[in-house]
Amino acid sequence: MKRPVEAHPFPRSLCEREWPKALAVTGALGSGKTEWVLNMAMAFQGCGEEVTVADVDIINPYFCVRQVADSLREEGFHILTPPESTRWSDMPVISPQVSWALKDPRGRLLIDVGGDAAGGKALKQFSLQMKGSGYLLILVVNPFRPGSRETAGILDLMKGMERISELQVGALVANPHLMDQTTAEDLLWGYRQVFDAGKTLGIEVLYGTVPPHLMSRRETLRKESPIELWPMVRHMMLPWEDGYMWTGAGDRSQGT
Repeated sequence: MKRPVEAHPFPRSLCEREWPKALAVTGALGSGKTEWVLNMAMAFQGCGEEVTVADVDIINPYFCVRQVADSLREEGFHILTPPESTRWSDMPVISPQVSWALKDPRGRLLIDVGGDAAGGKALKQFSLQMKGSGYLLILVVNPFRPGSRETAGILDLMKGMERISELQVGALVANPHLMDQTTAEDLLWGYRQVFDAGKTLGIEVLYGTVPPHLMSRRETLRKESPIELWPMVRHMMLPWEDGYMWTGAGDRSQGT
């Protein structure tokens, strides 16, 4: 069932902005790109849109959209994952349905892409279709990760993905975090780092994320942040947390 616009906790600007057919999301290991894909999917659904999420991350099959695919389908999303026989392998297998989804004029397509050379190659096979359908390639940046702390590192990430995928990065998302140890000061430092990088590179920074444990500081952060804030909702569980799919803890959507 689709959530009404008033119910979803994400910035209303997402519903008011014009977006292309396909949004592909990439980022270095530890950037939080998959969480960002899922948060955007929930928000677009909250805007009343039909949403398809394609998992083309062939880098890490154990921390990606397919981990929560069944729960997402129960919530009304169309989820495209590799064929069942290769669903949990590290083979570079991608669902052929992605091409059909790009041709379908209905709804929004979100594509979760691996962040290294192999991820770029996976995306490249759809580059011509994406250019024809309209796309936005988003780079999620966690400036606390090696290689993305400074503008030069972010530029290297962008150029590497662009060279291999033959698509252009069109926007950044600032997702500064040190997991549960993240402080409000860490967030503000991270927002400024990514904002300054975007300004230098001439590329828009869409949002800065706020993790659940700092949501109470959102108004204070909003006053000091140079970018619009996005309250993140966690969907991906870590191996030691309740609800992680390999622990047998059950389906988080049912509260078990």
